[in-house]
Amino acid sequence: MEYYSSLDASQLDSEIPTLFELISASQLESLLSPSLRYILVHYASKYPYLLLKVANNFEELNLFFRTFIEWYFMSYWQGSFTENFYGLKRVSQTPLSDSKYKSSKLTQLVPSMIEDRRSLSGLQRFASIFEITGVSYLSEKFNYWYEIWYPKYVTNQLVPNDPTNRADIYRTEFKRRFVKLYPILQSIFRTGNFITTLLYLSGSSKSPTLLTILFKINYSRLNQYDYSKHEPKVASKKDTPNKIAPPTLAASIFRILNKNITKPSWRLINFILGTFFPVAIFMLKFLEWYSNSNFASKIAKTQGNMLDSLLPPPSSLSRKRRLEDKPKKVYNSGKTCPLCKDEISNPAIIETGYVFCYSCIYNYLAQSHKIISEKARLRREEMDSDTEESDNEKEDQNEKVDANATQEEKITIDVNKGGRCPITGKKLLGCKWNGLKEEWEIEGIRRLIF
Repeated sequence: MEYYSSLDASQLDSEIPTLFELISASQLESLLSPSLRYILVHYASKYPYLLLKVANNFEELNLFFRTFIEWYFMSYWQGSFTENFYGLKRVSQTPLSDSKYKSSKLTQLVPSMIEDRRSLSGLQRFASIFEITGVSYLSEKFNYWYEIWYPKYVTNQLVPNDPTNRADIYRTEFKRRFVKLYPILQSIFRTGNFITTLLYLSGSSKSPTLLTILFKINYSRLNQYDYSKHEPKVASKKDTPNKIAPPTLAASIFRILNKNITKPSWRLINFILGTFFPVAIFMLKFLEWYSNSNFASKIAKTQGNMLDSLLPPPSSLSRKRRLEDKPKKVYNSGKTCPLCKDEISNPAIIETGYVFCYSCIYNYLAQSHKIISEKARLRREEMDSDTEESDNEKEDQNEKVDANATQEEKITIDVNKGGRCPITGKKLLGCKWNGLKEEWEIEGIRRLIF
């Protein structure tokens, strides 16, 4: 359909539709039943006591309602529901359908005569409805039977349950013949449709499928005559019957029923089939485009960025944890060492710009992974004291794990957290962990001389 939308409408035949329109109509038609099934199964999972039986008998109910809908559109518009959505209709083959006659100009000159002669017969309408609903229903059933019986046929398990029962033997023989012949018949049918599609594409035929060729059905576009035929007509006074005798009781009841029940019901059906269903089809096509296009991914990305920028909800922590999570005060350097809390002796500066005692900062960085692990252990013990007994039991079980494994885990964690500034917590480039010696190689400490 994207290719057809890029074509010049003035160069297209106003009478014969393109193959892209027919393919789009058939693809849209193939989406209806799976979409209805998905919606029904979704709501049947929520309300199984109401919709479970309906979901189990979906194929038969879908066949009934789809047949009624297609009969309505085939009777009034001479086309299926999806074909009417694309402005197409089916017509009967006539001598004027030959390519040497310009049927589009003839239709414009005498539309009533041409359209009445090429309207579908009862058999052609039945064949069209069967092609739309019956073929899909039978193919779905046949595929289901083939998937069940083929594995049994291959493994020689497709045998009669009772060899003495003649009906069971005939039933088993039918299953065997079905498994043998169904793929052949299916390939013949698909090949015939493919050949007729190529003939329609080349212009040799005006029937794109095998059934339309067999029943002499062509495709055409809806014209002004089709739309004007279904416009509401103004009732003239000449059409009203001139009755002198008063109406009988049966005539009065029939008139009341026709006025209050039949006409409103038919108007409602016309509104649903003529207005509501096309809008639903438009929404279905829009959702299909939205899910297959890049527009959906762009919207999802923008929504994700908006969600990332939102503030997180307040967490339900204890008062003690909230006090610990408060931002610490900015450290102001002075004459005292931040580590030993005494007056700085032999001052030394690190990469972050803070001054310590040389011995204090060197010993701290050399044992930083152990100091941080000890602080983390003390903090964890304080938090565990407020937890429930179940958490304590889990911790006791975790303590029984192999000691070597826990030590290795602690080393890996502490090594990643070691070699940092004791005030800012930033990683120092001059501190590198030596895995062979299992110690820190400390560089970048500069002594200050006043």
